[in-house]
Amino acid sequence: MFLKKNLLVLLSILFLLTACQSEIGPKISATFQKVKSTLHIGSQENESTFIKEERENDSDVPDIYGTYNLIEGFYSYGEHGILKKEKIKESTIVIEKLSETEFGFYYVTRLENTLTSSYFGGFTYKDGKFYQKVIDYPSTNTLLRDNITLKKKGNLLRLIVESTDEQRTILWGLSSTGTPSLSEKLEEEKNNYITLYKEKLFPQ
Repeated sequence: MFLKKNLLVLLSILFLLTACQSEIGPKISATFQKVKSTLHIGSQENESTFIKEERENDSDVPDIYGTYNLIEGFYSYGEHGILKKEKIKESTIVIEKLSETEFGFYYVTRLENTLTSSYFGGFTYKDGKFYQKVIDYPSTNTLLRDNITLKKKGNLLRLIVESTDEQRTILWGLSSTGTPSLSEKLEEEKNNYITLYKEKLFPQ
């Protein structure tokens, strides 16, 4: 009688464990797939260029300088009262340190529909946050705009740019080289950055 009772208890425990495993199993598998896919977002040609080692920084100013390649990004805009969202397929940003709190940048994005856009300018770190620095052409007077959110965590850099009817959200990873397919456009934007921004505000 004692053995029979113990056997029934053991069978009950096994049944409960089997039921729990069948319910939890798919959740674990789904979570793993989500993490796995997140690690492989972006262009495959850039995966091997990402830098894993983090550099030391003793300053209060985040060390955002360097070359970064796309991990993921989206471009949202309004069209005829409808909000549209497109995925950014490729992107590289190059950031140069110009002073303790001043940085220059240029970057290129390519959407899934092959539309390519280029940008350049500066970032200024002030009061614990980054501002976009723009020149009031044709003068060399500058303005600080707070329409951006720029944050660095480890080797990841996230930029959100907002305007009246559009928003760009891009996450890059620190890389050893830029995206090869964007090299021509990056070189063009680099020249624009040097002649129209860097040489005007930081002449050597």
